[in-house]
Amino acid sequence: MSNMQLVAVTQENIAPYVALRMEIADEEGRRYYQTIDLASAILTQGNDYALQDEDGEMQAAVTIGRKQTRDGNLRVMMSVEGKDKTPETSASLLRAVLVTETANIATRDTRYHVYNPSEVTLPHTEMTEMGFAEIPGTYRYKREPGPPRPGEFPHADRAVERGYKTLVIDDTYVASDPDIFAKLADIYNRAFSSRETVNPTTPERMRKNYEVDANDIIIAKLGDEVTGSIALSYLGDSVLSPQYTCMRRHWGTGSVDLMCRHLAQLVADRWNVPIIGYAEARNAASWKALERFGLTRVDELMIWERHIPAGETFTL
Repeated sequence: MSNMQLVAVTQENIAPYVALRMEIADEEGRRYYQTIDLASAILTQGNDYALQDEDGEMQAAVTIGRKQTRDGNLRVMMSVEGKDKTPETSASLLRAVLVTETANIATRDTRYHVYNPSEVTLPHTEMTEMGFAEIPGTYRYKREPGPPRPGEFPHADRAVERGYKTLVIDDTYVASDPDIFAKLADIYNRAFSSRETVNPTTPERMRKNYEVDANDIIIAKLGDEVTGSIALSYLGDSVLSPQYTCMRRHWGTGSVDLMCRHLAQLVADRWNVPIIGYAEARNAASWKALERFGLTRVDELMIWERHIPAGETFTL
């Protein structure tokens, strides 16, 4: 792996990179990628790199995100995924990327979070030798098919009493509210501004994702004000609901319960398939909400963490 070169993904090489991403993704990931403008999302986020061999062939898709945490420290989030899915090769590809970090002196307290490639667990011995420890990263949740059940969405009726309503936006609604995607992007960016693993979105990306047939957006309103939204993607054998958002001043109103109840009814009526959701292990509010909405934790996805104190150098 010593002759590998890490190159940034740009407009010039986005096409082969997107093809690589589609090739190495698991089935759920591939289906989800088909519901978004993947090239636009990659270029907008600006976190993607390709690991190329001597012939300029892309061997691995790499993401490196650096974000300041709320306490003023730094979090570096990294994933390296190659065509060869063996744990040993995955670890070698990761090491080739980590070598590029070895010249860095931490200007502030820094934590590296490395995510396992899809369908692969990085080998414990090699990761430990590189200074990483395994910690819970993300929880996967699943709601079995069917309409809303007794006990689910307990605060939805409270929202109805307060005047909230929910609806699935369509072209007629968009025509009546041309600024809807700007409103949704603003709510999204406010909601996730403190989440290190989430990048800002744009009205244009919101619109492009809405225009994909497999996608729908449920919104909540109080009078004329849009207060929150839920995105959903039909993946064939399940519906993925990547995130819900709500304006801070509408927290505690039950409006999120109301949107999620609408989601459950919509999925039951239209497809009758399971609903899949994910929540960061550190975000207790998110995973407790998913459990309140009838989803059950079915998997714990681990990540690898390494701490570099301020003033120290990353070494391998």
